[in-house]
Amino acid sequence: MGTQPADATLWSPSSEGNAEVLILEASDRVGGRIMTYHDKDKGWYVDLGPMRLPRHHRVVREFVTKFKLNLNPFYNTDDNAWYLVNNIRARAGEVKRNPDILQYPLHPTERGKSASELYRQTLDKEFLIKEGNLSRGAINMIGDLLNEDSEFQMSFLHSFMEHVTFSEKGYDEITGGFDKLPDTFYQYIHRSVLFHSTVVKIVNEDDQVKVFYQGPDALVPLAVTSDYVLVTATAKATRLIKFSPPLSTNKAHALRSIHYSEATKIVLVCTERFWEKEGIQGGRSVTDRPSRFVYYPSHNFPSGLGVILASYTWGDDAEFFSPLSDEKCVDVVLGDLAEIHQVPKNYIQSVCDKHMIKKWGLDRYSMGSFVSFTPYQFVDYSKALFQNEGRVHFAGELTAQPHAWIETAMKSAVRAARNIHGAINAPPRQQQQELKKNKT
Repeated sequence: MGTQPADATLWSPSSEGNAEVLILEASDRVGGRIMTYHDKDKGWYVDLGPMRLPRHHRVVREFVTKFKLNLNPFYNTDDNAWYLVNNIRARAGEVKRNPDILQYPLHPTERGKSASELYRQTLDKEFLIKEGNLSRGAINMIGDLLNEDSEFQMSFLHSFMEHVTFSEKGYDEITGGFDKLPDTFYQYIHRSVLFHSTVVKIVNEDDQVKVFYQGPDALVPLAVTSDYVLVTATAKATRLIKFSPPLSTNKAHALRSIHYSEATKIVLVCTERFWEKEGIQGGRSVTDRPSRFVYYPSHNFPSGLGVILASYTWGDDAEFFSPLSDEKCVDVVLGDLAEIHQVPKNYIQSVCDKHMIKKWGLDRYSMGSFVSFTPYQFVDYSKALFQNEGRVHFAGELTAQPHAWIETAMKSAVRAARNIHGAINAPPRQQQQELKKNKT
């Protein structure tokens, strides 16, 4: 169910065996939260979902190599980019050399340390205050510059994994857009995919599974019978499916309770790459204004257009934009960009006359961006989220850690494939025992 990275990985070109596979996809495209917008007339694109690939994500890179996709460097930082916080404007390189330039009210022992250095000392807000003995200014610094302010309520483990991942020194991006990955998968599995097919009910029996789905033209749900089912929808989307018999108490509670972060991307298409006049080539600017993080392109287009991620927010920061109209969102980021770059707002408005906005919290299929555990959710729900329910198995970034990455979704699919393969090859008596155990 679904053409998320987890599904595509499970039925990859390297899969062996004679299984007959059917993939039901509610939308009209493959990729799920991998989404790239292409303007084919003017020759530009922008990734509205994943946009960077850490060097240590080996599974994704294996498929990138297999599919002969090209990579180019993704520049996460640039010394010429800007910080605009506490009404102080300084180059990123200056802040790196002298973090105190931003004038956060710090203890003497905290001065001269970057937000990352302070954060590495400890990863929990309460510990930062009580045990870490960090000042309120240091906590504000960590929250503003590392975007932890929007997710301080998240679990220690979530924060730790996120910090480790974003401490990665090198990133790449898929040349031409991240959608090239699922699109290439689709070339191998296109005969097995039904688009506009929304699953509404799953009947889990001892010897088979019946899946009912709403097709594009059907007046009543259609049905298909299978030996096993793999669900790769988000937790919120999965709750729209009726299961018979009902899911176990642990599974249902986990799907209902886990926390999803919102994420919003506001993109401007500019006829002048005004940031390059300041020596900025990729990287990001940081501000405590609503836009929060501005990402400059790590690639150019033959047309000369510049596509800038004028605001990338997640967690509580993304919720700021959720109720705003697209016009108001653009107006806010134009004002922030004008302050960051010290140019007239009407100038940026004149050279950046096209925009794209993606609010993942409002996406009708994912209903959120990615899972971000709150305290105790790792212990309480991790096992229940990936545990199969009889012949119904589950995969996707919600079922493994660290959340929010394509790599995690793919690894979860490998685990699901192994579990299904093990169930198929288990002795009949063991199969029945497992089915009964996982349906209770």
